[in-house]
Amino acid sequence: MIKHILFDCDGVLIDTEIVAAEVVTSWLNSEGVNIDIETFISSYTGKTFSDILQLIKDEGHLPQDIDVRDSVRHMDEAIRNNMRPISGVHEMLSGVPVTASMVSNSAADYVFEAIQMLEANHIFEQRVFSAEMVPKGKPDPAVYLLALDRLGLNQDEVLVVEDSVAGVSASVAAGLKTVGFLGGTHVRAGHGDKLLKFGAEELINSHQQLHSYFDRFR
Repeated sequence: MIKHILFDCDGVLIDTEIVAAEVVTSWLNSEGVNIDIETFISSYTGKTFSDILQLIKDEGHLPQDIDVRDSVRHMDEAIRNNMRPISGVHEMLSGVPVTASMVSNSAADYVFEAIQMLEANHIFEQRVFSAEMVPKGKPDPAVYLLALDRLGLNQDEVLVVEDSVAGVSASVAAGLKTVGFLGGTHVRAGHGDKLLKFGAEELINSHQQLHSYFDRFR
């Protein structure tokens, strides 16, 4: 029986994955990395900034000793300034049938900003689990395992809504029933097939469809 829903933030509730792709791709181009937005979306969506930059360093496209702290702060600010809700999210949240939390690779203060923008404090009630709280972010399952432990829930009592391969990989590795959400503007053709390949049990195309999907848990 589903007692709790764990929502990813970016790409599920707020439409910032496309903004992140634009911002980070632009910075990488300025550093001489030959990458376009479509490649970034395909390869890196859902991962933390630090993991993305380390992967690109490991591929030899950035120097290992480059100091990216200031650049990451500027990129983070640009993304925060462009937060916007995904179409239909308010109506969907109004119909959430059980308690809910946010589980995100983004910083906790950023997620709280998103919750405030969505006017959803009454739904999430400070229940935020961030990659900052664990040694490794998604696709590692640690942040989902942390959420289960803190909430005192069993795996079969939780439903996860994720939009990225990294997110689905993390939640499935934690043993959680996961649906793949395809309603963000960053989603490209074939993305749903990828989410199914990595363990999503069903695909949800919009918040209107997600609202209807929740009816089975009432």
